[in-house]
Amino acid sequence: MRSLLTLATFASAAVAQTVHTVNVGVGGLTFAPESITANTGDTVKFVFKGGNHTVTQGTFSNPCNPASKGFFSGFTGSTSESFSIILANSDPIYFYCSQITHCQLGMVGAINPPSSGNTLAAYKSAAANARTQSTPSSPFGGVISVQGGAVSTAPGAVQSGGGSTTRAATSGGAATSTSSSQPKPTGNDAISLTGDITKVVVAVFGAAGFLL
Repeated sequence: MRSLLTLATFASAAVAQTVHTVNVGVGGLTFAPESITANTGDTVKFVFKGGNHTVTQGTFSNPCNPASKGFFSGFTGSTSESFSIILANSDPIYFYCSQITHCQLGMVGAINPPSSGNTLAAYKSAAANARTQSTPSSPFGGVISVQGGAVSTAPGAVQSGGGSTTRAATSGGAATSTSSSQPKPTGNDAISLTGDITKVVVAVFGAAGFLL
């Protein structure tokens, strides 16, 4: 009986997993909401609303620069794209837009930030004073969905509704990739991504050791 109850509890928890939507670039240099509370197994879906932005995971100690492992959406100005991640735990995650100066101007956010110490407000303040900023060379750590095509059945893909093309890769496996013309970073310190770029991403990651 105890085993049956445990299985039922586990199944109930799996069904209860939530998708949290964060809108990127609504009305300017914003993530909306900029702070969310989510549980292990939940999906965080970043929906691009215009402007040339990224979602890039950083660290509290080095704002406006990417974490060695984590996630990066790539640059996009398309309102038809989204970038989804699945939480392997509930540790704090800090993220920013790696378009030049956007992080320093306050385009940062956090998942499960603590209420004291390394808070989102403290991260934003540190970002405003960051003297360096950098961006990865290609997307990783999530799933990119583009509205208007057939949904991919790539292993590990986070499916999105409404008829979409989903591109993903899993740890230790071949990537499912698509080449498409994308917005480029701007500013003197931006990494140049010319012509078409191939989006290759990893579907499931952890918050602190991340992956895979």
